[in-house]
Amino acid sequence: MQTNKHTPASTARAARFTRHARPITTATQFAAITLVLTVGLIFGLASSGCQVAKQTLRADFTDFNTIIQRSQNEQMLLNLVRMRFREAPLFLQAGSLTASYENTVSAGADATAQQGDQSLIGVTGTYTFSSKPTIAYTPVEGQQYVQQLMNEIPPSHFGMLLRAGWPVQKLCDLLVESVTPTGGELLSARPKSPSNHEYKEFVATLVAAEAVGQLAVVKRADGGFDLKAESKTIALENFRLRSLFSAMFEAAESIEVPESQRDWTTAASTSNELRIRATAKPSIDAIVTVEYAGWYYSIANDDIRSKDTLALFMQLCRIQSGAPAPGPVLTIPAR
Repeated sequence: MQTNKHTPASTARAARFTRHARPITTATQFAAITLVLTVGLIFGLASSGCQVAKQTLRADFTDFNTIIQRSQNEQMLLNLVRMRFREAPLFLQAGSLTASYENTVSAGADATAQQGDQSLIGVTGTYTFSSKPTIAYTPVEGQQYVQQLMNEIPPSHFGMLLRAGWPVQKLCDLLVESVTPTGGELLSARPKSPSNHEYKEFVATLVAAEAVGQLAVVKRADGGFDLKAESKTIALENFRLRSLFSAMFEAAESIEVPESQRDWTTAASTSNELRIRATAKPSIDAIVTVEYAGWYYSIANDDIRSKDTLALFMQLCRIQSGAPAPGPVLTIPAR
């Protein structure tokens, strides 16, 4: 009869080699496997976290842009409504946008050895990515307020807007105070002016030239600009333009006023360039809405003319703005 010459240690090794499913039983093995799993989990979370961070940064860029645009549209609409009720406008200029980002990765593991074939290893991990954006606003005051709102719009800006594709009819209706054609008399855009009829005829010639592609802004040798309408030429300096404040004030005269607030302001004008509705509840079809004195004022998404007017005022506000003046800074978390 042969005897087994294997030692107990060699038997154990052989048994583990041939039975892959046999549970591990020593504290050292538990610690080693736990460490490997934990390190692997950390690397896995960090790797996937990088992808999350990249996607979040791309999404944040779009979100920040949308937040600033929406807030500026609402600000412009609110100031138009304020002017309708004879209140002074107040503009805040977005000065800076900062965002801080934080990554946090944590992982843990535990092992429990029990009698028999049961050995438990638990691994947990968490990954956190957070962003904290902040927008700093500066009130538009002093010289910057005068430059942006009270000064007459320069003729060069009028020509710039024409070159950018704005219809000459809209620019004349909203921005022009008067014009003196070459060799002619001053023509006023004011409806009650004796020369208003001739002014409308002059604008009609510009619109007709634009319709056939014969309206252009050209630079003169002396650095000034001429407006050429087919065979006619007029220096842009002959246009007297309104201030942005004046243009906004006149456009705001057509804003609807609730019956209960009619004695808060004057009667509405008949301008068609801007229609702002007043409703008791927010309108679901609005591109922009603000609340004022318990009522909701909005511009409908399908009101193209009013949307264009709002966009023109926004563009002029940016063109007329200068460097932010020193003053109090209002810092508002974007979320």
